[in-house]
Amino acid sequence: MEIALIITALIFCGASVFCFCKANFCACTKAGECDNPVNHYWLGAIVSAFIALLCCCAALHSEKGTLLWLVLMVSCFSGALLSARHSAKKRCDKSITKAAKPADALLTNEPN
Repeated sequence: MEIALIITALIFCGASVFCFCKANFCACTKAGECDNPVNHYWLGAIVSAFIALLCCCAALHSEKGTLLWLVLMVSCFSGALLSARHSAKKRCDKSITKAAKPADALLTNEPN
């Protein structure tokens, strides 16, 4: 039973981090345009984190459950940070290695 609660807590920690990242992405890229989805994502992040905390505390009691919840949340956020850095590096490398158009492309009827 404890293992099932811990796995459920891990799933909810991942959902919380996903909602947190989506809220920040939406707020940063479309500032002012998507206030309602940001509020929903923030609410989803908070509720998911709270459910994960409850599952951890139910599995291992309050002290150890809280420590486990912190470890799960930190590891999920670390994974999200590493993934974001990797995808940013991949995008940067892709833009650098993209073949440049020849200089005379402006003089032809080719679309730019």
